[in-house]
Amino acid sequence: RSAQLEKEVAMLREKIHHLDDMLKSQQRKVRQMIEQLQNSKTVIQAKDAVIQELKERVAYLEAENLEMHDRIEHLIEKQVSRGGHSSRARSKSEYVSSKRLTGPKPLPLIRVVET
Repeated sequence: RSAQLEKEVAMLREKIHHLDDMLKSQQRKVRQMIEQLQNSKTVIQAKDAVIQELKERVAYLEAENLEMHDRIEHLIEKQVSRGGHSSRARSKSEYVSSKRLTGPKPLPLIRVVET
């Protein structure tokens, strides 16, 4: 009877050892997955920051572009109203080749600084 119990104890210890190895392996995998998730989150945050900065630059450049178009249109109107320096009046399309974008006006450039 004692020998039988010793065999069972040995078999159960072997099973416990095997289950312990499996548990450690699963814990390693979970830690690796968490680390990958944190790394991905960091990369996404960095890319979001770059995207936000680029959006701010685009908004600033769009506002600057609209201001330049307004100035050019104003100069053209002044030149046309004076009769211009050339023998014929030039049309606006000769001065401005691009068209103003329609839609919402771009927001002013506001830089957010985290402290």
